[in-house]
Amino acid sequence: MEDNFEKQLVKVLNREKEMPSLVRMSLDSTYDRIRAMPKKKNKAVLKIAAVVCCIVISGALFSNQSVRAGIKTFFNFNDKGIEKAVNKGFINENSNSAYDNGIKVTLDSYFADSNKIGFSIKLKFEDSKMLNGVDKVSVDYRIKNGDGEYVVESIPDTKHLKGKNQYISSAIEKNSKFDLKNGEIQYDGINESNDGCIPNLENAVIEVETVKFFKDNKMLKGIDGIWNLELNEGKTISVNSVEYKAKNNSSNIEILSAKSSPTSFNITFGVDGKYEDENTFGEGSMKLIDESGKEYKFNGYSMDLRGNKTIISTNFSLSSYDNVGKLKLIISSIGEVELEK
Repeated sequence: MEDNFEKQLVKVLNREKEMPSLVRMSLDSTYDRIRAMPKKKNKAVLKIAAVVCCIVISGALFSNQSVRAGIKTFFNFNDKGIEKAVNKGFINENSNSAYDNGIKVTLDSYFADSNKIGFSIKLKFEDSKMLNGVDKVSVDYRIKNGDGEYVVESIPDTKHLKGKNQYISSAIEKNSKFDLKNGEIQYDGINESNDGCIPNLENAVIEVETVKFFKDNKMLKGIDGIWNLELNEGKTISVNSVEYKAKNNSSNIEILSAKSSPTSFNITFGVDGKYEDENTFGEGSMKLIDESGKEYKFNGYSMDLRGNKTIISTNFSLSSYDNVGKLKLIISSIGEVELEK
């Protein structure tokens, strides 16, 4: 009985990644005190320890829920696919930081798959007066993977690109926290690839090179520096996607690729002819629905012309965590096609 409890307690203590540091220290302290007591007292103490352990573990669960809720607000871009992924734990917490020119930049959390990259960083200003008259803070940054390839380059035209390939179709950003009194700013950014071609980010680094200050959407000043933030600290990132196939080949829509990842459902398809009217594939004309009739949104799409065929690529806000078996892509002026795993 005693040995079994001790084994279970050790097992709990070894789950470092699942509990905050404060809870971890509480469990360690309790366990050390139990080990130090005489054997004859262990039986009674184990009963107390069991209660303490349950209370502390419950605290860990509530604390983790609070942390996850906080992270969710950071990535609240009204994207249901991302929200689903975050709620399911597809998020990496981080505390990697760098300091330069009076500004400490800390990577709080991030996520990445082949369709989207999102991250949240905290900027702590040594002198809060640096934020006087400012209502927005942005950053120029690049993301370089372990192979030395630049996957993201969020920079103005006045700076030179370092990468050879362009993976990102669009990007959005916001300040989810703006604390002038304490000189703290939270910056969230999401980069999206309509082609679903973001490379693996193993051993990747976010290179923040300029912190920019705005008022009424006008840039006031910029501070250059070197703030390099490691994304995964050498850990391997493995993301599985779920592939879908067209149920029949008689549709006017040719499915070239369809796969669901944690953040979104990426699809590439072709239709005969040249379409100059972009509204043909706009939000009101193109939609993805599941068996229950639920519709999934998209933010934009990429269009390409190959011979006499128009190729469209986009991401719908359907997460692989939704575990949907059958889908239907509908383009009002062209037709529809059914998809299944």
